[in-house]
Amino acid sequence: MNKYIQLIKKIIYCAGGVLLLAACNKDFPNLLQNFQEAKDSPENRDKVLMVIVDGLSGPVVQSLEPANLIEMTRNGMVTYGSLADPTTDFKMTNEAVVSSLLTGVNANKNKVTTNDLSTLNVAAYPTIFSRLKSVQGKQVSSLYTSSSTYATYLGKDAHLEKSATDETVLAAANKGLATDSADLNVVHLVDVDKAGASAEYSDKSTAYVNAIKKMDQQVQQLVNTIKARKSYVNENWLVIVTSGKGGDSKDPVTDFTAFGDAKRATYTLMYSPKFARKILPRPSAKDVPFVGTATNYTYAANNQVIGTLSDANKFNMGTGSDWTMTLFLKYNVPNSTYYYPIFFAKRVAGFSGAGWNFFLEGPYWGFNSSIAGQAFGPNINDGNWHALTAVIKRSGDKDSVYVYTDGTNATANGSSQQSANGNNLDNNSPLTLGFNPGNGNTDCNISICNVQIYNRAFSAEEIKRYGGVTHIDDSFPFWANLQGYWPGYSDVNTSKLTEKTGRANDFNLKGPVKWVSFNEIVPFFQPPIGESFFRQVPNAVDVPFMIYQWLGISVESAWNLDGKSWSPNYVQIRN
Repeated sequence: MNKYIQLIKKIIYCAGGVLLLAACNKDFPNLLQNFQEAKDSPENRDKVLMVIVDGLSGPVVQSLEPANLIEMTRNGMVTYGSLADPTTDFKMTNEAVVSSLLTGVNANKNKVTTNDLSTLNVAAYPTIFSRLKSVQGKQVSSLYTSSSTYATYLGKDAHLEKSATDETVLAAANKGLATDSADLNVVHLVDVDKAGASAEYSDKSTAYVNAIKKMDQQVQQLVNTIKARKSYVNENWLVIVTSGKGGDSKDPVTDFTAFGDAKRATYTLMYSPKFARKILPRPSAKDVPFVGTATNYTYAANNQVIGTLSDANKFNMGTGSDWTMTLFLKYNVPNSTYYYPIFFAKRVAGFSGAGWNFFLEGPYWGFNSSIAGQAFGPNINDGNWHALTAVIKRSGDKDSVYVYTDGTNATANGSSQQSANGNNLDNNSPLTLGFNPGNGNTDCNISICNVQIYNRAFSAEEIKRYGGVTHIDDSFPFWANLQGYWPGYSDVNTSKLTEKTGRANDFNLKGPVKWVSFNEIVPFFQPPIGESFFRQVPNAVDVPFMIYQWLGISVESAWNLDGKSWSPNYVQIRN
């Protein structure tokens, strides 16, 4: 009895701070017993249970707080925003995610991008079952699943238990876990996904909620089975609960990164009695700043800045073609009101004759042309960046002109849509940016960058999805339609705006050209995001890496895995 009193008097530490004894859960006595064992005792065995739950949405788990999973987080590293493959743009499937969970590489390597597992590149990237068998020289893994394709393509080199339903899969798993010697045990469940598909993957769906609550109890039963093992006192268990894919969402998409794809938004919990709580929050793409340099256009006498193309025939738009024009604009003096200065145009005269122009009217903006009535956007004089887009659609049954601001068709005055006539837009005036002679306030002071012209009419959905992209290259979906692109970010202290596609000329800048640098959060914009942004939470490829480390397997560089290690907070006992 005295030895336990002495141990209880010892200080319990967690990485990052002191953990009170009251915060420890019922696993604490086992931890004390394990601590007394020699680290290299031959009786000590490192073991892993991984439960893969198809269709398990991280955000929904966070909302529901299932009782047993929440209890496990007291001794777990958890994220409700882990990611399936963020490196490729395809419709995520359970098979694609599980392939990453079991190979440690993303789809560009393992070659599974659909629900067809026959494409799995196991020759170059074997499953963790095969790796462990090769390294250990014996059978060390078990797979419990109801999926024939999982069994066929993923189950090689594991002791395989194929059953018909989640219930029979769990019965086999509990039986195996009670006595089996496998070091890695993978249990695959599908009922949560079936419930989501039958209704919706939401905490508003009774079927989906009930399926998650049932799964929560099933995971607890598996853990209880492990703890009841006769050899448990000499074993060091890591329990991983994670998703196949997440679930479809009916909520409007506002984050167009991988984090905004509900099917990639997964759940991952890594639990051990030796861990303290650690929560890894999902980063927000809305916190990535828009950084760069833009041209400052002024309009006062002797201070007029104007950009012109040398070829006056370029971007004549004729009578029956479709076009989309977009640019980023900012009022440099917040709350200013400028009446009728034109800032982007292809027209001989200000507001008359063949052609078109973008202009400001007080706090808002408009699009004037010789083919339709004026279309207007909302107020934009708040001193923030805005994406302004005009669409000319004349190839369909109903010719129209549309304007969008930050991806929406909101307007402050009049309409954002006008019916178009059959007039010819061609003229002899070159495309211009900035000051336009003969109209508008001379005190106008604005910044413009990221000018784009496409020979297609974007849909409202496409404008919402792509209108805020700040940097475009040949991987952009509509690169082939992009007829002129002048971002301007790298032209600072020059007298030109460099065209990036090779399909048009540079803009020549005249006047006292100045440049404005910026580093701002703009909710609608989508600045470039590096890989490190998506690695702030565990990805599917990280799970095998963690398992290898837990089992004491050195990950060789020749394996070319995509995963990385994560450091949980450990509870430690010190003298």
